[in-house]
Amino acid sequence: MVAYLSCLTFMIYIGTMNNKYITRNKAYIHQPPSKDAKKVFIFCEGSEREYLYFCFFRNMSSNIAIIPIRSQDGKTDPEKLKEQAEKYFTIHNTVLDYNQNDEIWFAIDTDQWNVGNKIEHLHDFCDSKNALIKYTAWNVAQSNPSFEIWLYYHFFNDKPNYQGDKFKDFVNKSIPGGFDSRKHPVEIETAIKNSIKNYKEENGQPVLYSTSLHNLGIVIFSFVKEYIENIKKKRLN
Repeated sequence: MVAYLSCLTFMIYIGTMNNKYITRNKAYIHQPPSKDAKKVFIFCEGSEREYLYFCFFRNMSSNIAIIPIRSQDGKTDPEKLKEQAEKYFTIHNTVLDYNQNDEIWFAIDTDQWNVGNKIEHLHDFCDSKNALIKYTAWNVAQSNPSFEIWLYYHFFNDKPNYQGDKFKDFVNKSIPGGFDSRKHPVEIETAIKNSIKNYKEENGQPVLYSTSLHNLGIVIFSFVKEYIENIKKKRLN
């Protein structure tokens, strides 16, 4: 409930800001998801940046309910994130409706968790869930080194030329004013294209400066495309 209210407050704030990215036509007001809407649960490794990013897309379409969920203890490793997901559906008495193609995503980083096969175990967990229901509902969106590479691709179409160990700082400095989750997610279509262009895997995992978040982005954008396009049209007027 707290997470929902935080997201709702955040979206109300977006709607009241006078910003070229988010000026909207009255015909495109927020539409609460219908009871039959597809639900997309996103378990975020971090407690803030990822969560606020996905909050941007809430209530843009009555056909999809985007439900970002903060990690419980700040940065959470893949094993604990898996446990959090299992507890979440029990505690909140939430039933996944596979007939409505509900999906569950784990948004994780590579940088500190690619040890002890923790990431591989999370993939195996999702595969076992999907085998039981016979479709891909449980998914992993992995970024290397961190979620910030996905944010970077909202503005840049080539891999970053960076060799240091403070990539998050580099991304914030590369984007004037830093990435702002109140407005910049509107460039999600650009991020999808740039992420796909630069994506490579090695041993089943994204190489440095690659992210598979475009797979989740495609799911979201397919439902909110009209809303996003309207925002951009108003921005140009």
